[in-house]
Amino acid sequence: MHTKVVFTFLLFGFLVFHGCKYLSEDNVTISGTFTNLPDNKMLIYQVLPNSKPLVDSVSTDAEGKFTISLSVEKAGFYTLKSSATDEITLVIAPGENVILTGDGKALRNTYTVKGSKDSELLAGFNQFTMTNLKKVDSLSGVFTDSRMKPDFQLIKDSLDSFYLQIFNDQKEKVIGFINRNPGSLASLLVISENFGPNPLLSEKTHPELYLRLDSALMITHPENSLVNDFHLRMLDFKAVMDDIKVRDSLLKPGMPAPEITLPNTSGSETALSSLKGKLVLVYFWSSWHALSRQTNIKLTTLYSKYHAKGFEIYAVSVDSDADLWQKACLIDRAYWINVIDSRGLASDYSKTYGARELPNMILVARDGTIILRRPEFNQLESLIKKNL
Repeated sequence: MHTKVVFTFLLFGFLVFHGCKYLSEDNVTISGTFTNLPDNKMLIYQVLPNSKPLVDSVSTDAEGKFTISLSVEKAGFYTLKSSATDEITLVIAPGENVILTGDGKALRNTYTVKGSKDSELLAGFNQFTMTNLKKVDSLSGVFTDSRMKPDFQLIKDSLDSFYLQIFNDQKEKVIGFINRNPGSLASLLVISENFGPNPLLSEKTHPELYLRLDSALMITHPENSLVNDFHLRMLDFKAVMDDIKVRDSLLKPGMPAPEITLPNTSGSETALSSLKGKLVLVYFWSSWHALSRQTNIKLTTLYSKYHAKGFEIYAVSVDSDADLWQKACLIDRAYWINVIDSRGLASDYSKTYGARELPNMILVARDGTIILRRPEFNQLESLIKKNL
């Protein structure tokens, strides 16, 4: 009986000890001192894919000190803010003891963090960004002060050049950050950052960087909901890229130009294949797209010069409004073959011809085979002469 009691006591002690250990491993403490923020309520929210629930709150004391304890089962994103200041973002993992300092009047610009590796990385990136944004603010001040000066255009050109340097500096910072920390949750926030209103990166401009980050995060944080959302986005992106590769393989020089049959300005169906025997420029454009309208004007010169010799333009408008399309054709004097695909750039024809951006051109030979995709406009006339 005595042995049974002792064993039960030891087992109870073992469970209590290890139960406390597990609780302490999940427990996170966030404490700090924010000057100029006495007796103010601090709110902490968890950042989830489609919501941002409040998880706790605490008030600072007369000196701006506070402590929050959270149970955190897995690493994730949290924001901390008060009614009197802007919010800061933290990347918190189980067991961390996070210590914050900053000026409550300008928290995002001044805060520092210790005790959380990912939060420290994010804070360092934030400080770099704030420095660059201050530089941009200085440029804006010079711009405003110089508007009435006689050499304003020269000043503006110089300011634009300086801004581009700052913007590219910020972009390189993001790329370097991701490459150094591909498995960090902080990288998921950094890669999505804009610089002011302007996006820095996208999966289209930097596909390898995005896919590398996706692979690394799925290894280090497969349980995080935002990582899973990003992974699904990358799966969709890879599927689109694979589809583009397949379609692009059908648009190489010498390949037959895929058929297009769409209604013209009279409502009659006009097939691209009906123009066989002529040199045809297949041209995707839109009435709402400024560069397309400028290209229309340039093309009228080439069309009037070479149409009688066998040159034709098969212009596919991706407008949804047929009235605006027809008016644009008249205003621009686009007297070639005009057809409309009201499904826009998402249509099968646009996808087949890789018309992801406007204007998009493909030069098709008299025998219906592709000569060149996306020719530069300044080389178009020489190509027309060569192939007529």
